Formats: sequence, C-alpha cells, structure tokens
Amino acid sequence: MIRLVSFTLFLICALSSSAQITSNAFYSEQTEYGGGAVNDPVFFYEDIANAALTAPAGIAYQWYQYSTGSNSFEPIGGATMSSLTNISESGYQVEVTASNGNRANYYCWNFVPQAQIDSVGVPFASCSNIRITAYTQNKILTYYRHATDNSAITVDYGYEWISTPAGPVSDENEYSRFINAPTEDTNYSVEVGGKFADGMEPVQADYSYEAIAVEAAFSFETEGTADNEATEGSAPMVVRFTDESLGNVTDWEWTFGEGGKDFVPDPIFTFQKFVEGGYPVVLYVRNADSECDSESAPEVFTVNEMVVKVPNAFTPFSSIGENDEFRVAYRSVNKFSMLIYNRWGRKVYSTTNPEVGWNGRIGGQKAEPGVYFYKIKAEGYNQGENLELEGAVHLIVTNN
Repeated sequence: MIRLVSFTLFLICALSSSAQITSNAFYSEQTEYGGGAVNDPVFFYEDIANAALTAPAGIAYQWYQYSTGSNSFEPIGGATMSSLTNISESGYQVEVTASNGNRANYYCWNFVPQAQIDSVGVPFASCSNIRITAYTQNKILTYYRHATDNSAITVDYGYEWISTPAGPVSDENEYSRFINAPTEDTNYSVEVGGKFADGMEPVQADYSYEAIAVEAAFSFETEGTADNEATEGSAPMVVRFTDESLGNVTDWEWTFGEGGKDFVPDPIFTFQKFVEGGYPVVLYVRNADSECDSESAPEVFTVNEMVVKVPNAFTPFSSIGENDEFRVAYRSVNKFSMLIYNRWGRKVYSTTNPEVGWNGRIGGQKAEPGVYFYKIKAEGYNQGENLELEGAVHLIVTNN
C-alpha cells in the first residue's frame, strides 16, 4: 500500500507543468522562446551518438522528431519507450500517458557545439567610440518556437571579453561590442564557448588596438594659499596648471577666461584683478595625427575685490602673544601705505607693506598706552579701485 501511494504521487508530479525531458548531456540550458511561452531544455553533447533522452514518468510513450520541412513534430515509428537513443541534432517531443489516462507533451532540443574564431578586429573607430568584433565560424545551432510561429532562434555560444588595461568590455554573450574609444593602447581578448567548458575547449583570440582618442584633464596648485587647490584668492593670484590629459596629446590650448591664452602643457598663470563671474579656465587638447580633440569642463577661478579692514585696538606687550601688532586684514591690494601718529601729530610708524604692522614700539622703546591715529591709502588691481582710511587705534597694556 505504501509503495502504491508513493508511485501515484510520483506520476502526478512527473506530469506537472514543471516536469521536463532529462538527458545525459554534459551541459543544458533553457530555450528563449519569449512571448510567455513555456521554455524547454536545450541539451549539448560531445558526441550525439551517445546521447539518451528520458521522458517524465508515465505508463505509455510516443516520441516525435521536429521536421524543418513541415515545421512540426512528426512521430517516430516504434519509439514508444520512456527512453530514446540514436538521436540526431534536432528537436524531440514525447507524449506521456499517465495511469489516469491524461496525456502531456514535453519537448527538448539537442546539439553538438563547435566554436571557432577566425579573428578579432575593429571595423569602426572614431575619436569617441570603437566597435570591437569577434569574427567567428561557430557551428550554427538553431531551434524553433514550435508553440507559436516556428521562427528560428540561434543558440549563443557565450562571449567573454577582457581588456588590458581594464575597460568596458566585460559583458558576456555579445560577439561585437560598441564602447567608448580608449585613450591608451589596449589589448582586447575574447573567449568563445566558455559556457561549454565541461564538454569542449573554449577558443580565444586577441587584438591590439592603437589608441587615437584624447581626453582633456588638468590639475592645479594655487600659490600663497593654505589650500593649494583653492579657486578663490587675492590678487595677484598665481596658479600652476598641470596637464593630466589622457592619450597621445600633441597640441594644447589653455583659455583663462578673459585673462588670455597659453599653449604649453603646464603653464603658470597670474590672475591680476577681480572680474565679475570669475575666470573660467578651459583646456583644449588635440592629437595632430588622428585629429582627435577634447575640451575639459571649465574650472572657474575667482579673484576677490580689494578689501582693507582695520582693527580699533591692539595689545603689543601681552605675554599671550595674540593681537600684538596693529596690522590690517586685506586682500587684492596692489599699492599700500600706512602712517601712524600720536595724539600730538608726531609720526611714530610707517609702512608700505600690508603684510607687516606696528609692534607698539617707537625707536625701540615701548610706546605709551593710549590713543593713536592712522592714515591708510590702498590701491587695488582694478582701475579706479582706491581707498583712503583714517581713524583711531587704542594701544592697550594688559597685566598678562
């Protein structure tokens, strides 16, 4: 009784929609009928003479073979067992009758793959893109959408691309790849039939591509700033540019906004004055042999307008060491002068350098605490950019 129940359950499962023909093939995959059709197994063999197909369990069987002449499965005389041998590279159908009299049909396709690559080449190349292609004479393996329109579908052998240096060719199952043009010489390698590796030796071919494309790129270092990658600063703003373009560049053209141009790989440029909107710097490069060119995205450099800010007090003799000079905060100053007077109008200090200040001493002696007066004149780099400042500053003596 137990055996009978188990056998009945097996028949029900075997005739379910998930059951399929099995085989002694070294590799199998599913069809790609599309359109919602149920897919069937595709079997691959080293030698079709040793192939054997086995139907899902039942009590009666009838095998059929696909005919390309009639575009249909035709019955095979005498093929009424659960297994079928002496098959050819073709499609097969088996009609299985269950113990309750229900019938179900199952399908499969059978092939012996043979891969061959004649060469790899680049049939199209431009400054932007190339097409790398494997020229093959693979044995054509075709099956048909028997459940719909009987249209032909060709089995894909599987293509695996590798490039050195690494690049965008890692997709499988494409014999031809359309990719961005590399900017350095690249070796492309393709392997065909790798998915059949357990039953056949994959084939491989290489191609060495000499790059013609270029890609503009640069780095820069801003002198005199804490951040050497600053794009904003005080005039004169000195920036060292370094060409980091990719590819075989023969010509350079730097555009520094309205500041001018240069035609060397690594220029040094000085931004002299404030300009509304800044200076968009663009690098254009070219390969004279291939006539490929490229232009970088603009990097905007901003020169600040002239600013002079004056403190109203300082503590020159404090042991803390802070605020111990009367010195202006400034930017983009071209010319500068500062005079300091005591309350009786006597000049006690002068300078033409905004980077230095008064340390609170007169003739090497400490000045008396109290109020002193300054006169400052500053001139910027822009025409008409002049400033005159007068005011009082308190020299404060602390107990520290």
